[in-house]
Amino acid sequence: MRYLRVVPFFVVLVVLLMAGLRPDPVPQAFDQQDKLHHLLGFAAFAFSLRLAFPRWGFVWMMGFAMAVALLIELGQGLLPQRTASGWDMLANMLGVLVGWLCWVVVQRIAAQRGSFRPSGRALIDADS
Repeated sequence: MRYLRVVPFFVVLVVLLMAGLRPDPVPQAFDQQDKLHHLLGFAAFAFSLRLAFPRWGFVWMMGFAMAVALLIELGQGLLPQRTASGWDMLANMLGVLVGWLCWVVVQRIAAQRGSFRPSGRALIDADS
């Protein structure tokens, strides 16, 4: 049942791809709301990536997350009513860092409570 920890990752990835590569931009309630979407979406992506693949090191996880962020942003530039933006990419990168930091905080809290597994296995394991 360990494969269940991969489900949130794929759900977040599908949502990012569908929102990021849709032909029309997501409607906004306030100016620059899309930056908030980028930040929160990639924070969830990085956190779920770490949950799904706990043995990946920091460099691999960041590299993969940044590559996905860049490819989605470049894909937006190919769509007629969308544009690629450096500010959006910055929000993506900050979101990845926020997601990583949230993972670190969760791991520290788990370590204090004694439920941390130093073997590199996921904190939330469906087998236990």
